[in-house]
Amino acid sequence: MFGTIWMFSDQIDDEDLLFAQKSFITITMAIEYYGMSYKAVNHAADCAGAIYKLNKKVLISREIFEDYLRKHGKDGRRNYVPSNCYR
Repeated sequence: MFGTIWMFSDQIDDEDLLFAQKSFITITMAIEYYGMSYKAVNHAADCAGAIYKLNKKVLISREIFEDYLRKHGKDGRRNYVPSNCYR
């Protein structure tokens, strides 16, 4: 296995392993995997700076997005959120 994911191999299933291999995910994939609403995913990805647009396709950098979620939680209230995230 790669990285430190082997330390949690007893707690994760095949879906988690396949998801961890992806560098970029779509908003729909993030909604399904993290159990968040469209608005919450879009807001968190925007605040994290994890959104990449390729023509009409919108991708989220999974590494940046998960780092943001670890620091701020799913609802963004765990720690202070800079005011520049709100537009």
